Amino acid sequence: MPSDASSQKTVWRDRLRALRRDRLRALRNVPPVLRLVWDAAPAVVACGLVLRVISALIPIAALAVSKWIIDLVVAAVKHPGPLPSEIWILLIAEFLLAALGNILGRAIDYTDARLADEFTLEVSMRVMGHAALMDLACFEDPAFYDKLERARVQATDRIGMLTAMGPAAAANHHTHLAVDRR
Repeated sequence: MPSDASSQKTVWRDRLRALRRDRLRALRNVPPVLRLVWDAAPAVVACGLVLRVISALIPIAALAVSKWIIDLVVAAVKHPGPLPSEIWILLIAEFLLAALGNILGRAIDYTDARLADEFTLEVSMRVMGHAALMDLACFEDPAFYDKLERARVQATDRIGMLTAMGPAAAANHHTHLAVDRR
């Protein structure tokens, strides 16, 4: 029995090492994918990143405004009297921050859709450019044509995953454009 348990531990340890090694190996694909996404639409990527940073700061600003509102209410309870007029300004600021967050969310969705379109176009153009350099005899080979067709389909299918995961997570997803002639 003890040898069975130790062999199981060894098997699991080897599996975990292999998994870790595969994940680290997959990280090598991140820079080329980031370059491909950046080359597809640098302005859209930059705009999306800026919008995401601004959107990430909104909850912090809303928290600060909420704290000021609570401080005014607590002060009003401790010292009875009319509420300070600043509370209305802070309530309007809170509403505007919520609206701005909503607008930024829509703008981020728009940049993601634009990036998806631009990325699909870029990858399709690369696949077509690679195919244009091939000999006509390559296209007569069914195995090669299947690989070329898979590359074309994957170029357009994977963009849905990139959009769903978001550009930051898209760096973890690697797209291969390897069309080789055997």
